[in-house]
Amino acid sequence: MGGQSYVYESAAKAGKPVPYYREHQRLVAWVRKLPKPVGVIACYDIKGQQLLDACRDADIAVPEEVAVIGVDNDDLLCNLASPPLSSVIPNTRRTGYQAAALLARMMAGESLGEEAQRIPPLGIATRQSTDTLAIDDPDVAAAVRFIREHACEGINVADLLRALPFTRRDLETRFRKILACTPHEEIVRVRIDRVKQLLCETDLPIRRIAELTGFRHVEYMSAAFKRRIGLPPRDYRSEAQT
Repeated sequence: MGGQSYVYESAAKAGKPVPYYREHQRLVAWVRKLPKPVGVIACYDIKGQQLLDACRDADIAVPEEVAVIGVDNDDLLCNLASPPLSSVIPNTRRTGYQAAALLARMMAGESLGEEAQRIPPLGIATRQSTDTLAIDDPDVAAAVRFIREHACEGINVADLLRALPFTRRDLETRFRKILACTPHEEIVRVRIDRVKQLLCETDLPIRRIAELTGFRHVEYMSAAFKRRIGLPPRDYRSEAQT
């Protein structure tokens, strides 16, 4: 495997305190120079949020041009970011146990040396900042971004056509060619993915989840969910929680 990597070095890291706005301007200039599309991992979630702010001010589409992921999975910070920030989930429980075990060995007089102790993460919490496909067509990329930002507001294909310079036939043709689905199918897919997330992460009633994900009727949501996932929403929630 090969490829070019890029590292942003902040002035503060180099021991040169600078005002926030100046650091922000440096970050904007750096992200503008990156080849696109590109993926960036931030050392912490707060740095990921700052990068998202820089992308917004540089008029760079996230995640279509720059996909961003942080570390720590601070749920509040990640969900308040715009767009919501994907993040690596650290295994804090195992880290604590490992640290306690090392401390016990040191207290017993054992010399541990300087070997790094690496704790694999639990996984990645995927949110909108990395939820993308490699799309070379900028118009289709804009349509996909519009769908992902507004699908749960109850939009339909007519709303998409009003927001973007497509004819219905052109929109359908280009979606099928690039994404192998129709615009309507992509809208439903985004909604169903959000339903899955709410079923796993909340105790909200099924009817309320339907409202929050743009489905006018809970019965239609349940039918669409079962058709795509293979289980009714209640059964999916039970299995996920188990």
